[in-house]
Amino acid sequence: MIFFRNKKKYFFITLSVFIIIYLFISIFSSISIFSFSNEESLDTSIKDLDYEQLISDHESYPIINSDDFILKKLELDIKFDNPWAIKLIDDNQLIISEKNGRLSYINLEEKTSKNITHKIPVTQIGQGGLLDLEIYEEFLYVSFSKEKNNKYTTAIGRGKFSNEYSELSEFEILFEAMPYYKDSVHFGSRIIIKDDYLYASIGERGKGNVGQELDSHAGSIIRINLDGSVPKNPFDTETELTEIYMIGVRNPQGMAKDSNGNLYITNHGAKGGDFVGLVESGGNYGWNKVGWGGKNYSGTKIGSGKNFSNEFKTPIISWVPSIAPSDLIFYQGDEFPDWNGDILVTSLKFKQLIKLDYENEKLTNKEIIFKDEIGRLRDIDINSSGEIFLITDERNSNIWKLISSR
Repeated sequence: MIFFRNKKKYFFITLSVFIIIYLFISIFSSISIFSFSNEESLDTSIKDLDYEQLISDHESYPIINSDDFILKKLELDIKFDNPWAIKLIDDNQLIISEKNGRLSYINLEEKTSKNITHKIPVTQIGQGGLLDLEIYEEFLYVSFSKEKNNKYTTAIGRGKFSNEYSELSEFEILFEAMPYYKDSVHFGSRIIIKDDYLYASIGERGKGNVGQELDSHAGSIIRINLDGSVPKNPFDTETELTEIYMIGVRNPQGMAKDSNGNLYITNHGAKGGDFVGLVESGGNYGWNKVGWGGKNYSGTKIGSGKNFSNEFKTPIISWVPSIAPSDLIFYQGDEFPDWNGDILVTSLKFKQLIKLDYENEKLTNKEIIFKDEIGRLRDIDINSSGEIFLITDERNSNIWKLISSR
């Protein structure tokens, strides 16, 4: 009986030792795992911190002294309803497009205007209408929203001026983004010509994940020849939509070329995440896998919830909160010599003109030239001397000119 009690005692002692050892191992393992988890989080935090430097709040930008410039409304015989593009022919003549389909010729010296008749098959619907303009040689290139069977798309065409800018003749469609969608949002669209190629920005039409798919032009930058034929592009072995040059954008409403010929876009995020970024052959900005600092309008995370990812191309700046950027331009001229090479960005939401000092592919300063002066800034152009012309996305609106006060 005594032996049995001792055996029972030894059993409990042994069991206790095993329990203590097990607990010790478990605690040690937990500490190790916890330490590794912290280390991993630290690495991610460092990476995110680098990325967070891209996110910018425009409310912190200094405002340039208004004594340095004069912002004046041009006295003309015409008003505009929601104009989209302003394009200078030369220092005394320009063209304006309006979403309602009207195309206007303006003579700045004579302060006169006239309608340009055309046969562009434009449909004004939602955010669509007659959109961007580009003048090259004898052609006017245009982007516009087009309807077919109660669905819509972004299209590009060209025509020739005739009868002293009274008519756009010989109009032909060069490109139609495929497929058509019922939605009437996110058409893009800006066009620019570089090295005898036409580049155009196409919005993702509110479809989100199509920005990562190659069976839709939506959410991409496309490149075509000036006659509408297609050159060799980076995705041409992966898709029948061989015009696709870059993917992963949401609603790019601005495009500009710097002095070295590099192309840049502005892009609307959702609730935050508007950006300026470089156009790159075969590039992918990641929409809607990443949100560039923004969230969905519902407040939920975009994709995985990451602001940026090494998997995708990174913009040079991203705005949170959104500024609703429309067009951008690289300044060049004698009117404001200190601004040469800087990026000017028009903001719809905050009605301001932003200046980004951009040197050696890095942002060195951010300023607001003016805000809340003329309305929702839609487009911008610059004449040969560096005078800046602006239009606003308003009804009964005007053309404005920004000049130096010196």
